[in-house]
Amino acid sequence: MRDLLRGFSREWTSGNEERPPIPAPSHRFEATLASALPGANFQAEVTVEWRGREPEAEAKVRAFAWDQLARWAATRRVTLASHLADLINARGVTEIAVPQTSLVLTHLRVRITVPAEALAVTTAWEEAERHATLEKQRRGDELRQLRWLRDEIFGRPDIARMYWHLHHPADLRSLTDPVFDTIAAQLGGDERVTASPQVEEDPISVLIGKFVDGLSADERRHLIGQLGRVFRSFDRTDLAMQLGDPSDRVGP
Repeated sequence: MRDLLRGFSREWTSGNEERPPIPAPSHRFEATLASALPGANFQAEVTVEWRGREPEAEAKVRAFAWDQLARWAATRRVTLASHLADLINARGVTEIAVPQTSLVLTHLRVRITVPAEALAVTTAWEEAERHATLEKQRRGDELRQLRWLRDEIFGRPDIARMYWHLHHPADLRSLTDPVFDTIAAQLGGDERVTASPQVEEDPISVLIGKFVDGLSADERRHLIGQLGRVFRSFDRTDLAMQLGDPSDRVGP
């Protein structure tokens, strides 16, 4: 009887033992990812796991993962490779549905390396950027200095004389030199005299004036009457009303 019970016990235990979980499908591949700078690429070893089964699941998951990696890499330089890897691996533990499939990306992990050539390209680019920034700053400082000299120093003769004296204290004779006034006038300082702009006459207005001057009194009266009709035809009743009575507009 005991042997019979032991047999039943072994059969029940063997039938109810926990079976190991079926491993999730996984795939490992290498990817070249473009960085934010042309000619400098990341090299990545990628591991993906997913849930779900359908035809060409591996290819679909791989294409989706590659697209995600490319987006994250495209805005970063290879000098930030470790930061990029940390970012991807942190996000890779979050499940993401693969669009237009029944698959779910459950795990994404990368190991990123940077080829020496890519690092050299990026380093040269950043050095050029640094020089360009310094040059832009230098030019800006120089331009501000020139504007200061123009507006605050040489645009004001009295200040210009004191500025000269500050740098040439022994040359007192030059303080009376009118060249400071000339410079201020040329630079647009307070001493500058601006000529009144010449207004060019409209040639049509000149011709009409000559025509009217040669008319007799009756001809002028007739012309003024016709002008009233012309003004009204162009919806300028306001001008027609300003003509008034033609007899009042005719000279002797």
